[in-house]
Formats: sequence, C-alpha cells, structure tokens
Amino acid sequence: MDEFERAVESIYVALNGKVEKERIRKELRKWITQYGVSISEAKRSIVSNYGGDVRELQNSIKAVNELSAGEGRVNLRVKVLSINPKEYEVDGTKKIMHYGLIGDESGVIPFTAWKLDVELRKGDCVEITNAYTKEWQDRVTLVIGQNTRLKLLPPDSVKVKMEIKPSKIVELHPKMGLVEVVGKIMSVDEREIEVDGVPRKIYSGIIADDTGEIIFTSWDVPVQKDKVLKISGAYVSTFRGMPQLVLDNRSHVEEVDREIEIKDIPVNIESLEGKGGLNVLIEGVVIDIKDGSGLISRCPECGRVLTGTNCPVHGKVTPKPDLRIKAIIDDGTGAVLALFNREMSEEALGMSFHEILEKAKENIGYPSMLVDEIEEKLIARPIMVRGNVSSDPKYGLRMFVNEFRMLNLEDIAKKAEKMLEEMGW
Repeated sequence: MDEFERAVESIYVALNGKVEKERIRKELRKWITQYGVSISEAKRSIVSNYGGDVRELQNSIKAVNELSAGEGRVNLRVKVLSINPKEYEVDGTKKIMHYGLIGDESGVIPFTAWKLDVELRKGDCVEITNAYTKEWQDRVTLVIGQNTRLKLLPPDSVKVKMEIKPSKIVELHPKMGLVEVVGKIMSVDEREIEVDGVPRKIYSGIIADDTGEIIFTSWDVPVQKDKVLKISGAYVSTFRGMPQLVLDNRSHVEEVDREIEIKDIPVNIESLEGKGGLNVLIEGVVIDIKDGSGLISRCPECGRVLTGTNCPVHGKVTPKPDLRIKAIIDDGTGAVLALFNREMSEEALGMSFHEILEKAKENIGYPSMLVDEIEEKLIARPIMVRGNVSSDPKYGLRMFVNEFRMLNLEDIAKKAEKMLEEMGW
C-alpha cells in the first residue's frame, strides 16, 4: 500500500466507512493536484468537510514521511533498521534506553525508546501505538515513551524505502539513514563470533577518504586492506562515543579503480558536536587548564583517580603517582577538552616524570607549582592536537591526545595564505 492509498484508508476509517473509498480517492486527488496542499492537510480537510472528527485521524496508521515535529499519539507500522542500547542514570539508578533507525516504504526516521514492552532486534517489523515526535539536530525523531505500545508483526511484512545518501566520511553521524561511502581500507582485523548459535565473521578496522577516517564493522562481508571500496546501504552507529560505519550482507560493496588521497587537514570542532571522530586533527588555542591537571594519584589495580588511599572498588590501596593535563582548546567554532596522558604531559612540560616528582618534592609547600607551570607553558598558545574525540551529552567533546605540536603565528599565517591562494583569492 503506497502513501496515497494509506491516506485513503485513514480517511475512510475516520469517517466510519460512510463515504466510499473511490469518492475519497477523487477528493484526495483534487485537493493535492488542484489546491496544491500536502496529503496530511488534504486528509484533515476532507474529513472535516464530510462532518467527521479530525481527531480520529490521529488513531490511524501514518507513514514515516508524513511525520512532523511536535506530533502526539502517532501510530506506525515500521521495520527496525538499527537499534542500540545506552545506559543513563536517574536519581542514582542506572537505566537503559535504546536508539536507532526505523522505516517504511515512505522513508526512514531515527527513534529514541525510553521503554520497550517487547524486545526489539534489527530486522523486526513492529506496530507502534501512541508514540510522539520531536525535533533533534534539525531532524524529526520518533519517541517511544512510557505510554507507547509495541506489537511485533510478521517478518518482512513492512517494506522499507532504501534512500541511500552519498556522503564523505567527515559528514557521517549516528542519526543518518543509509549511506554510500567511497574509501580506502587502512586496516582490517578478522574474527569469528557466535550470534544466537550461528557463527558470524566480523571484519573491523579503519576506512578513510580525503576528509577523514572512521571505524568500520563488516558483518559477513569480507574486505581487504588497501582496497578502495564503494559501500552502499551501510549505516552509522556509535562506538565509544565516536561514529562507526556498519555494513552487512544487505549492503552493496564493490572495488573501484580510484585513487584516494588521504589528506591531513584540521577539522572544525563544531563539526564534531554530537558525533565525535577518529584520529582527528584540530588546530586551536589553549584557553584554560582544568582542575585535576598535574600530579594525580591512581589505584594501582584499576587506574581510577583517587583523592586519598581508598578506591571505591579495591578498598585501601597504596596510590600510584601519575601525571596528566586537562586543557580546553578553542578553534573559534567550538571547544574540546583535550586529555594529555603522562607521556604527552612530559613532552608539553619538557621534563621527565622523575624530574617532575623531584621538583614537586622540592616545592612541597607550593602545591600549585606544577599547575602554574602548565598554565605558563600552554595558556593562550596556538596548538595542534590529534586524537580520538568522543561526544557525550553530559560531558561534551573529549579528545584523548596521542600527538601534539605547539604552533606559532607565522605558521598559521602561512597556512591561511596558502588556503586563500587555493581558493583563487
């Protein structure tokens, strides 16, 4: 049943069968073609004109592409294209919500489920009753709440319109639908696991194009290192706060004869909001050094940062000294918390860990000595940092730095000049 026929059916139901379907079809065509209104507006007008209750339309099954933000009492019949769990905490109690993509023959929409009264898996067809919609990141999202009811439908009873969007890797984020990517396989590992008693092969690694890199996972679809592949019908999920490209036997994968130039260019911090990134290069200025920088104590068993000698997991321990820097870097489009481990912090300070410990002992009455030195060396300094960036609704963007370099204004000016030349200025 296409979108037009679904609209006819919902009008027929709202009018309690008092108007013949053929008459409804003619009226609906007239409203759409002659008056130029949307199907949803035409439905309301026809029901109203025949003395029906427009509110009854809310009880009918809607198509995904009919949804708009701010709707309540939404009923759908859809197929689950992806579903992911996420843990959150309310009043000290840990709970699980789910998010992913669902679709029908009219399109695909992201969803968030705060409660599931049936277990859903990828590929399930389900009838959703009394959900609602909202807008998130400029896109309509379906919300399955406490009052939503779910009913599993027969397998493959819902067909999905597979609209595939060609995308660059830098554009990929978990709220997208199906995507098409052309990239070079930079690394790949193969392993076998068992799912519901069935052995599955997983190929995972890194794929890159001229805009960036992303982790990929391929279920049962073999890929080889250094091959340039065109992947159609993959989707994007989240892995440790970063986007991950996922493909399976429903994705189309072909080798293409194309050179991929892997460029080493900085990205805007703003572009990482809500998705994070793998092996990201950022150029900006250090604007703050956060509390918790400098010498710290860790549990020797689990590595947790301690404020005393008690670990919440391992009890009383002998803390192990460590070193870190937590710097806020701003590039004019946004800010990221950059975490420097011991090795990176030693390099930033120009001292070995042993030298830092000795200096701390000599200045035992000056506990902020090391933090003051970190601020003196880094605050207001231009810097290039590289690392994996995770995005978290609570903590924002965090980069675990694996490479950095202090910049100078002359370097930045030369880069700006070169960019303007390339733009023809």
